[in-house]
Amino acid sequence: MRSMDLRRPAAGTVVAVMLCAWCGWASGFHHSTTPAFATWMAALASVVIIDCILWRAHLHRYDSSHGASSVDRWPRTGHGGFVRTLLGVSPWLALSFVVVVWELLGIDTGANTPHLTISALAQAYRPLDAALLLVWILVGIGYGAARARAPAEKRREGGEPVIGMFSAAAIGTRRMVPALLLPHSKAIGVAFWVGMTVVCLTVEQAARRSGGRLATAGELVRLISRKRVVNAALVLAWAYAGWHLFAH
Repeated sequence: MRSMDLRRPAAGTVVAVMLCAWCGWASGFHHSTTPAFATWMAALASVVIIDCILWRAHLHRYDSSHGASSVDRWPRTGHGGFVRTLLGVSPWLALSFVVVVWELLGIDTGANTPHLTISALAQAYRPLDAALLLVWILVGIGYGAARARAPAEKRREGGEPVIGMFSAAAIGTRRMVPALLLPHSKAIGVAFWVGMTVVCLTVEQAARRSGGRLATAGELVRLISRKRVVNAALVLAWAYAGWHLFAH
């Protein structure tokens, strides 16, 4: 039993090293080339296969436990309702708003001003491109894991109107504003995205320690993806983002 406990961290370390090495190697190909498209397709296929394995494992556990829930539904008892739900996801909504605004301002720049969107910065810095590919892969696997842990009886229910309203507003907003508010430095742009990653990890840890008052990333995913159409839209958005960032 102890030998099996020791093998799991070792296997996880090997997988992590191999994944980082793959991302570093794949980032060496220029975008809009056949090798870049091929490596992105390989990453996409790997994530899909892993998510399918997670889903089949969930179905097996669900049948074995006669429909028992693998995780508690969020909002949890005592934290439901419009206002508490909105407050529980407010950190993630705020982060999403900041990212959307930064991307829109980063696109609307002059001819001699560096674009500070994540796609432009990733093409300028290979380490950032490799890190971004790693994040994209982990997001895909994490999304599949979060969906696989959702109770089957809850996935058939309707979605929360609060989240759907804010998601539609964020996606539909494409108003361009002058880019004078953004710094004219790629280094600051990289620092912004690194900072956003740190903030996301901080919010996740705060949510795990909040006793259900704040939604973790996994709980947010399960909350907004209960309807099949929303689930499909999120998967397509993730796939398109990968194609745009690493293959196009």
